[in-house]
Amino acid sequence: MSHDRDQDHDEHQALAVTLGLLLLIGGVLLVSCWAGPFTAFAAGAGPILAAYLGPRLARRLAVHRAVRRLRRSLRDA
Repeated sequence: MSHDRDQDHDEHQALAVTLGLLLLIGGVLLVSCWAGPFTAFAAGAGPILAAYLGPRLARRLAVHRAVRRLRRSLRDA
């Protein structure tokens, strides 16, 4: 019974990824026709890079902010 649910979940996830890629490719092709290839590359690569680098950058900024607060608190004490 759980095997069927897992398989259904995997199929739904694969369908979602496929549809997302098709939408991304279609959007890039439309932007390429309207605004040129460099803009299309930026429009296509931008969201992918943001999704990949976003969490890493947010974590790095949070650590930097925490270290800065710690240094201030040690300096003021």
